[in-house]
Amino acid sequence: MRFTYKDPITENEIELNAEPEDYNGEQGLRIIFPEKDSFVMVQKDGSWDVVDDEDINPAIVEAIANGLKTHSRYNHLT
Repeated sequence: MRFTYKDPITENEIELNAEPEDYNGEQGLRIIFPEKDSFVMVQKDGSWDVVDDEDINPAIVEAIANGLKTHSRYNHLT
């Protein structure tokens, strides 16, 4: 799925790709940046956590989580 998020550092809107991925038996999303950097996020108790990389700026993780929420809200099938 493609979604946009507002980069908290540059304040630019950036389009990202998220692909479903199994992470140790949990459903996650691999977030892929235009430069092809990527990491996996898993939703736990309503919040998104990065599970395979420790060097991601928390403000970026929060902005991506907000982008995922917005995408889900506008693309929900019910």
